[in-house]
Order: sequence, then C-alpha cells, then structure tokens
Amino acid sequence: MSSSARAEGLRRAFTLPRGARKLFRRPSIRRLFTRVVQHVNGFKQPHKDRIVYAPPPRDRVPGVTGLRNQGNTCFINAVLQCLSHTDLLAEYLVLGNYKADIRKSKGELTEQLAALLRAVWSGQYAPELSSSFKAAVDKYGSQYRGANQHDAQEFLLWLLDKVHEDLNTATKKKYKAIKNSFGRPDAIVAEETLANHKRCNNSFVHSLFQAQFRSSLTCPKCQRQSNTFDPFLCVSIPVPQDQSKPQFVSVVYLSQQPRQVRIGLSMPVDAEVKELREQLASDTGISETYMLLTEVDNQGFARTLSDLQGSRESSETDPLYCIELPQLKDASEESGAYVLLVWINVLQEEEGKLKRFGSPYTMQVSRETSYNDLQKLILKEMHPILHDDILTNAQEVPLFRMRVAEAGLPAGTYLDFSLDHPLYMEAVDQALALCPEDGGPANLKLVLEWEPKAKESVIADDSEQEEELASVKELKSHSEESRTASLEECFKLYTQDEVLGPEDAWHCPYCNRKQEVVKKLGLWSLPDILIIHLKRFRQSPKSRAPSKLSTMVEFPLFGFDMSPHVANRPDGAVPNGVGWSPWKRPRRQSNARDDNVYDLYAVCNHHGHDVQGGHYTAYCRNPYDGQWYAFDDAKVEGLEEENVVTSSAYILFYQHRSLSGSPCSSSASTSSSSEHWVCRIPAFDAPAKSPAETPVEEAPPFQRNSRGYATLPSSQSAAAAAPVAAEKDHHSDDEVEVVAESSV
Repeated sequence: MSSSARAEGLRRAFTLPRGARKLFRRPSIRRLFTRVVQHVNGFKQPHKDRIVYAPPPRDRVPGVTGLRNQGNTCFINAVLQCLSHTDLLAEYLVLGNYKADIRKSKGELTEQLAALLRAVWSGQYAPELSSSFKAAVDKYGSQYRGANQHDAQEFLLWLLDKVHEDLNTATKKKYKAIKNSFGRPDAIVAEETLANHKRCNNSFVHSLFQAQFRSSLTCPKCQRQSNTFDPFLCVSIPVPQDQSKPQFVSVVYLSQQPRQVRIGLSMPVDAEVKELREQLASDTGISETYMLLTEVDNQGFARTLSDLQGSRESSETDPLYCIELPQLKDASEESGAYVLLVWINVLQEEEGKLKRFGSPYTMQVSRETSYNDLQKLILKEMHPILHDDILTNAQEVPLFRMRVAEAGLPAGTYLDFSLDHPLYMEAVDQALALCPEDGGPANLKLVLEWEPKAKESVIADDSEQEEELASVKELKSHSEESRTASLEECFKLYTQDEVLGPEDAWHCPYCNRKQEVVKKLGLWSLPDILIIHLKRFRQSPKSRAPSKLSTMVEFPLFGFDMSPHVANRPDGAVPNGVGWSPWKRPRRQSNARDDNVYDLYAVCNHHGHDVQGGHYTAYCRNPYDGQWYAFDDAKVEGLEEENVVTSSAYILFYQHRSLSGSPCSSSASTSSSSEHWVCRIPAFDAPAKSPAETPVEEAPPFQRNSRGYATLPSSQSAAAAAPVAAEKDHHSDDEVEVVAESSV
C-alpha cells in the first residue's frame, strides 16, 4: 500500500460524526493527528515548531557577566545585575514570553532590556549592547542623558515603570471614583482600590513586584480611623541614626608639648564647620582666629575647610588637621610684609609617586627673605628630626623643591630658587588670594619634595610623632556600638505612629473639626519580589546637599519573616501578593509558617559620601549555581555569604520562599541547575536534521536526567552543567511544542 493510501485510510478512521468533531478542537489532539499524517507521508515537523537550544557556556556560569561602564553608568549596571538575577523576570524576558504582552506602539526599551539580559545569560554579551540600552534610556528618560551620576533607586523605579508601560495589557484609561473609605471595612476598600488600579495597570511587572500598603489616620478625640490603600513597587524604610557623629582631628600646636595630639569630638550630624571650629577652640585652647582646618593625605594638602561648609564635608575617616598658626606681624620698613607658611614633607619615590613623612610645620617669615635663607629657616624649624650636624654645616641649594599647594593654581608651581625674593612671585600672591576668608588667616601652603638621597643625609626621624588621647578610643568604641541596626528595627521605625503637626491637621468628619491626627503606615499585602530601599540619604536643614548615613544595617540572607510588619487585619489573615500569579499558575506548596518568609538574592550597594560622587556595585546570588557574586561594572568576583552584609547596602531584593524553595544555604539550588530555564534559551529556529545529517560529537562526561538535560556527577561542580541540544531521543515532540508556544 502506498503512503498516500495509508494517509487517506487514517484520515477516514479519525473522521467522527459532526457532534463528536468538537473533540478535535483541543490543540493536543489536533496536533497529534497532524503529526500522524506527517509521519505517514514522510514530512518533517514544520520549521516554526522546531527549537534548537543553546547550551549554557561551559567556561562560565550563566548570568555571571560584567557590564561595561558607559561613563558614570555604574548605577545602571548595578540595577541591571539585580534585575538580571530576579529569576522570574529574567526568564520572562530572555525566553521571549514578554512578546505576547508588548504594546505594538511601544516596547523599544523593553526590547533592549530583553536583548541585553538574553546576551548576559547566553554568554554572548558585547559592550555594544550596553551602549544600545543606554541610548534607549536617554531617549525615554531625558534626565539620564549625559554622563552624570544618578540615584540607583530612582532609576530602578523609573525603569520598572517604563517596562510596565510597554507591557500593560489593561484596556481602561481612567480610574473609577472610589467611595468614601471612612468607616468601611478595610478588606472591601482595599479590594476596590486594587481592582480600580488593575483596570488601568495590568502587567507582568506589577504582578511580580507590586503590592499594597495602608495609610491610617486616627482622630485623637473620637479614635476613628480613615484608611487609604495605595500600590507600591518598593518599600523605602528609614535607617536609624544617632544625633551625633564622631570627628577625629590631629591638633598641631606651636609650642605646647606634646606638639601633636589626636583628639575625638562628638559633633551633631548636621553640624557645620564653624561649629567644629568652636568646639576645637574650647577643647584645645587654640583661638579660632589662628586656627587652620585642613586635610592632609599621603600626597600632600587635600583641601581647606571653611565655616560655611556642612558636616558632610568632613567625615570621621578624613585626615583632618587643626594647625595653630602664629600671630602675623605687621609690615615694617626694614623687613617688609610677612607671610604665614604651612608646609609638609614628601618623598619622591620611583615613577613619580609621593609619600608624606613627618608632621606639618608652620612659621611666619618676611617676604624679603632669599631662597637660601628661607631654606635655612625651614630646616631650623624642623631641627628635632634632623641629624645633629645639619644646622652647623652648609647645605646645597636647593636641598628640596618647594611646591606651592593651593587649589586653583596650575599643577607643578614651584618657588624659583634663582630669584632674590621668591616669596614675591605672582603665584604666591595668587595662593594668598585664594585662601577662603572664613577658613582662618591667609597662608601659603608648601609641599617640600625630597629626593631619597637628600632625605637620607638630612632627616634622622621621618615618623609622625602623635599622641592619641583617651577620647579617641572611647569615641571609636561608642561609634561601633551605636552605628549598627537590624532590618527589623528599620521596619519598626517605618511603621511607628507619627503625630502630624498643626500644619498637617486633618478634618475629622465625625468631630467636624481639624485634628492633629496620628498617622501610621503599614504593608497591607506582600509581593512575590520584595524590594527594600534603605533611606541612607537625608536632607540637612543646614546643608543644600543630602548627607549619607553610614549606619550598618544587619539584614538576613534567608528566612526573613515579614508577618510582623504587615498591617493588622480584622480577619486575622495576612495576604501575600496582590491576588494573581505572574505565570497564571499556583506557587509551589509551602508550609503555613513560610507564608510571608523571604530569601535575599541581590543587593545594590552605594559607596561614597554623596549621590553625585558615589559608586554603585551589586551582590547577586546566581539562581543557576546558587553562589554569590560581586559585580563592579565589568569586574566580577566570587563572594562568600558572610561578606554580603555591609554598611554600603542600599537596595535589598528579596523573593518569596515559595519561589526559591526552602534553601538553608547557597548550595540548595545547585542540584536543580540543569533544569533551570537557562537550558531552554533558543539558539535559533531551524528544521530538524535527520540523524544522517547531524554530526556525531564525542559525548562529554555528563549524566542525563529524566528531561534529557546533562548534569555533572555530584563530585564535580554543578556550575559547569550544560543541557544537550534538543534530540528526539531525549525530548518528546510535546515538550518542544509547548516551549515554542510559550515563546511567542
């Protein structure tokens, strides 16, 4: 019998009466019938139903890829790494499931994001992809154009909002008017508010990240409450802070012994430099008029602090010096005008590097002084650290070079030793004019640059003789104890009652008058992915720029129970999520005690003292091998779990326990790495090749699981596991077609 005759016989055998034909409307049965006919006729499966999978790169862990910095784009790279390790979002974008939801008129930014994440997870990343994504960001976010630094949390919310707009499947454009919530059950008001929001906002982003918080206003007289419910994508919680901060200063006296001491001061967190100067004058006895506050680092003078600068201009780690200056003599006919000199000594090492040694020095000298006499006066002032015979013997001129160190002058400005009066140089006049009027008396800062040979023959002791007072040790110990807080404390601070002042008085409809009500925030529901933003930047009333809180916040890596931080409900139930699943499928079964338990998988860190000049990095737990990695733009390093919690943590990413199972350590997910979605990334669509056309490769030493994916033996690293390309022996046609449909 010919193949065509057999096909016709099968067609008649599968033909049912009209009433029974509706059975074939089920895709699986219709697809089965099509396959039988194709097999009989010797046809191959259509091109669109065949998928060839790209095995994960064997030389690296999937997803562990650094991103090129495009010019102050560390805030973008850190956020992208955290979103890339948001497993459900990465799967949704990388496998192309977003294409079914994307708006026809929009989607460029989402397409660029998906392309970038697909390249990261398939091991095909190129810097051009970061450039294309940055161009899309510039196009739709004018505030991010250029190469300025921005806040990572603000960019994260902006990016999620833009992707939500691209994927929003809601057809309604206007919200309904919500009835007055006063006196109505919270559950009903919350449900109505959520339904009203979902009429206009329905996307995968919201289904994954969004939940509701409740804002309660309680009248102090009648004790009645008015509650409102609003959606959130990120919870911004305050960081506990001390009202004071430690400040360590090295004080250099003119004639007191010991000459240099280090003291510790406790200053208000928003104190200005003027207040610091006043406190130093009280503790040291140095007059504010003859006090120079300057930072001295290993290279020389860093900057001079003026009274109008805020507390953020100096931190406890800055090398701050308080130098007592002599009282400047009045000009005379014989010696002319005088100038105050402040200098430090540096050694010129190999390759032009400088290394400071000894303490700072100061004196006043006539501007009529010659270079030779100036050198002698400087050596005389430094006599305690010189060899015994230096001052009695003539020294070569110049013994060292004198560089004028003042911000605003060209680099490499030196006193000219060939001039009769080098202190009358134009550079000296400019340096004196650049001294801030509120930073102490005008002075000339010099850096004496020594050659190794000259230093060895002249300097006997190059150490910095400094005595540390007991206040330094006491303040350090107190600072370490008081600057540590837990994530639980931050949430308690976020949900505590707040009494609104008269300017924010609320009109109570029952009392029919304005009341200074009690406001309380609380989480009404919880999302699948919980983003927690630590509010480290606070605006000081005395400073225009925000200051950063460096408080160490201890946060758990596993098993963070959010139940205590959810608003009390009359029915006693604590909802999780907003009522829908991103995959329209139930979550994994979890114990009742895990209903509100979350596990950390990513941290966005901020390093530095301010937003504009700081740097962002990311710590992420890779869902493929379960290990932690540190991402610093293009640099990637392995990270131990005990090093994840730092004082630089800025944004925390938690996922619900039902999405990650119940891991007790980072190795919990390694056993299932071969079944991770990364093994289903399509390499390309192509007709299946016959066995004769498929080249035979030597099989690697992998074991196969029930789904046909290759896994390394338990004695080898699971991170190197790779899937085998789709083969008929290991993937049924049903499996291949299901993947093809979900990728449309």
